[in-house]
Amino acid sequence: ALLADGALVAVKAELHGGQTGTLFVHRDHIPAMQQAADGAITARRTTFLNPFDNLFWAKGRDEALWGFMQRLEAYKKEKDRIWGYYCLPILHGERLVGRFDPKLERKSGTLILRALVLEPGIAPDDTLVVDVAAAMRDFLAWHGATDLVIERSDPAGPDGFGARLLAALDLT
Repeated sequence: ALLADGALVAVKAELHGGQTGTLFVHRDHIPAMQQAADGAITARRTTFLNPFDNLFWAKGRDEALWGFMQRLEAYKKEKDRIWGYYCLPILHGERLVGRFDPKLERKSGTLILRALVLEPGIAPDDTLVVDVAAAMRDFLAWHGATDLVIERSDPAGPDGFGARLLAALDLT
């Protein structure tokens, strides 16, 4: 009925992996969608998404559009979790590049990242590290945290994502 009424418009779109599919866009958003397609609007921000963000409401949309599987694991037994209790996806520009599982220790002002994970094929290059560090500074300030501890990082090691993020934050 919404298609027949003209409220929704069917558009062909490229999905993750080069496939195409039909998506439905509200008619009021067609001009912005066209501007984005023409390059007049570009995604420049890095931010963290809530696992309940409406971006993830439609089952499978995250995988179809971005090749990213978002699952809330709070209701799983700890041994069955892959990413963590309450992982926040990392949106970097137009890509979902990773996720982290935060735990705030309010008394000490410490934010603990139980896991900080980049998606396969995503390298922690300088731009990504600097942009995630800027978003993390805002995240820390919003939560009143002054210290950050990373328990597990993937990629790991002295040149891994966690180590580089801590260095870029320079919280000492």
